[in-house]
Amino acid sequence: MINQKENGSYYTPEIMSDFIVKRIFDTKFYKLPKKISVLEPSVGDGIFIQSLLNNAVSKKTDTALDIVERDSEELEKAVSLFKGSKNKKIKLESHLQDFLEFQRTNQKKYDLVIGNPPYIKKNHLTKRQLELCEKIHQKANLSDKKIKNIWTAFLISGVESLTENGIISFVLPAELLQVSYAKELRDYLRKTLHKIEVFAFNELVFDGIEQDVIIIIGTKSSKQKGVSFFQANKLTDLKKPHLIPGNTNIDRDTLDKWTNYILSEDELNFLDSFKKDIKAVKDYAKVQVGIVTAANNFFIVDRSVVDKFELKPYVKKILQKSSLIPQSLSITQNDFSVLEKKGKPVFLLALPDEGGESLPKKVREYIKAGEEKKVHTGYKCVIRNNWFHVSSVWASEGLFIKRSNLFPRILVNSAKIMITDAFYRISMKDGFDIKSLAFCFFNSLTFIFTELEGRYYGGGVLELVPNEFKNISVPYFKIKDKDIEKLDEMLRNKKPLAEILKFTDKVVLKEKLKLSDKKIKNINHIYSKLVNRRLKVSADE
Repeated sequence: MINQKENGSYYTPEIMSDFIVKRIFDTKFYKLPKKISVLEPSVGDGIFIQSLLNNAVSKKTDTALDIVERDSEELEKAVSLFKGSKNKKIKLESHLQDFLEFQRTNQKKYDLVIGNPPYIKKNHLTKRQLELCEKIHQKANLSDKKIKNIWTAFLISGVESLTENGIISFVLPAELLQVSYAKELRDYLRKTLHKIEVFAFNELVFDGIEQDVIIIIGTKSSKQKGVSFFQANKLTDLKKPHLIPGNTNIDRDTLDKWTNYILSEDELNFLDSFKKDIKAVKDYAKVQVGIVTAANNFFIVDRSVVDKFELKPYVKKILQKSSLIPQSLSITQNDFSVLEKKGKPVFLLALPDEGGESLPKKVREYIKAGEEKKVHTGYKCVIRNNWFHVSSVWASEGLFIKRSNLFPRILVNSAKIMITDAFYRISMKDGFDIKSLAFCFFNSLTFIFTELEGRYYGGGVLELVPNEFKNISVPYFKIKDKDIEKLDEMLRNKKPLAEILKFTDKVVLKEKLKLSDKKIKNINHIYSKLVNRRLKVSADE
């Protein structure tokens, strides 16, 4: 498997395509007519054709199959599979075309739309592709402002192409279940499809890429109703199949992301009871994105570059990425000095917003070197008065790491270091202090809300966009310096997370929030379920 940003090709494992076909043709789950029309909008290497041909159930059905693929070599592979088959029940029509163009003029309706659409981010789409995606969204009365990836247009067009009782099944990015821009799409699916099944995995399905995927099967048939969630610990569990049923928690006004299927309604209501009484990060502080340089490799340099081009009067301390930060509750001047001595790029070039002719010769040489590398042609540089001037250069009291792995953190910015947009800047409101907020954020209940409100990606990455972070519930209290210092020490000494949370939960949840041991135990149990799911720890481990 190769991650191809330009064509978005992630080829489906045969075990997955076989499972999908078998389930759809199993009369216990779905009802298809004896003669069916099928659309595969991105046929790729033809794995779904292979599954259709191989399954005995499909041989009982007369099938008119349309396959679409813009890559001629891939289409030929798929067609060759059909040519070698003894199954005469399937009549094939192949279309060498971008599906977005195909669907524009195609008037057919299908009993089954099946496949694995490409995953291509908006910035990799052509102008024409983006226009067609927008028209698909508009035709379904959906916003065209939230198009982030081509797969959403494939999904919408597929649903719109179904017959009255048609079935759709796609392999999709798991972000469908959790990101805010997909909420409208989730609502659309619920309104358009009467029955929906979602199958998630406790391991990465595609080799070589950290992309969580799901299978979604939905039907317009009014005889079947409801949304169901299932989880497989391993891809091979689809063979049996061995599936763990999830909870249907979609009819909620709060905590309504579809990823929350792992928790019961009682558990979500239990968590909701805290959200009503506990304020959010935005109530204690102002949150802003870190500095956008537009070209970190040029604007963020190490000590050797500072010395070579005599940049010292024009640089400020900066953290470029989270991997440079020690596991701690604060970032100190000593931490910065360690990074500097290691030769890390920790200096931000903060030139004045004025013509370069007034700058020293060596500095002008550095600017010229950047121009030779075309740094100044980048969009965010072009729109500046002087392309080499970075705006909004200031240090905040605290910082939050946008993406984390084992656990998220608010850090105290004791060294007054600048940060890039890999972080959020935190400025405390009157009456609250950053040290107490950083400590109080570090508890099992707040960590639960980061799991539920944020989104997770393959490899166990947890991400919170600004609005998600601002809305995280944190039970804030004034914390003693000795406790803050102890937490920082435990983190730096890399104590086990369970041991650290036992300490912070005792201070924040038991002593300050006055929760009973029973409630704290329940919180710990819920947190374990959520974090194990994100880190791909199976239920059997």
